[in-house]
Amino acid sequence: MSMFLAYCDECEARFLLPANHVVAVHNLAAGVIAVELTCYEGHHIMVLSGNDIDIPGPATV
Repeated sequence: MSMFLAYCDECEARFLLPANHVVAVHNLAAGVIAVELTCYEGHHIMVLSGNDIDIPGPATV
């Protein structure tokens, strides 16, 4: 099962979210992917991932 580590500003908490919390996936540019998720309270979270982001691992934005 795919899981996403994301931080929710509204809940002020970090969550490990299963794939069924994915709302949308966006290709922003070559090597940059944005995954839109909802936390367990239903707040929207955007996570950046891909080869061309400047930080190691996925980043919540």
